[in-house]
Amino acid sequence: MPRAVQDGLAALGLLALAAWPGQVMAQPAVGQPAIAKAPAKPAPAAAAAGPKHYGDFIVRCATAKSVAPCDMYEERGNKQTGQRLIGFSIGYMPSASRYIMQLAVPLGVAIDKGVTITSGALTSPAMPYRRCDQAGCYVEAPIDKSLIDVFTKMGSDARVKVTADGGKVYSYTFSFDGFSPAHDDMVSENKAKAAPPDSASDAK
Repeated sequence: MPRAVQDGLAALGLLALAAWPGQVMAQPAVGQPAIAKAPAKPAPAAAAAGPKHYGDFIVRCATAKSVAPCDMYEERGNKQTGQRLIGFSIGYMPSASRYIMQLAVPLGVAIDKGVTITSGALTSPAMPYRRCDQAGCYVEAPIDKSLIDVFTKMGSDARVKVTADGGKVYSYTFSFDGFSPAHDDMVSENKAKAAPPDSASDAK
């Protein structure tokens, strides 16, 4: 994977951690269905003030130099525990004209099955996991504009589908309400604020 893409994925991971302080340990295993949209949180210390809300998505920008300093994200959590169940983040790297995505799901998934997102008659390709840690399992990859176009057409009735180790399929509620304006703003912010790859690497 190109270094610039790795840097972009690392930036998305740091933004995701900032969004859920104190929630990186003891994450639930797949199969806990009580899920709700994560409550709005104040801007984390690592990010610039003033995240912007578009429907169910938020656009925020980190203050540190990065090839993709801004992302659009949505997270869904367990109603009882407040723990994250689904985390979805997309960034854009102007230097490579590429999108990068991180999709976090609970532990206990069948790694070989991947994740799909559906909404009405639309279904994304199966997206493979890249890694797991104590906080969950992750799809982390550059994605094509064609997948962005699919997401643009999805609605508030979307489902994130994962397969557990035992073979049972679990479907988590998700919403793409606000995806298009959030995407347009995120791309615009990154074009204005992204650092060249060499500069971002030097800043580490």
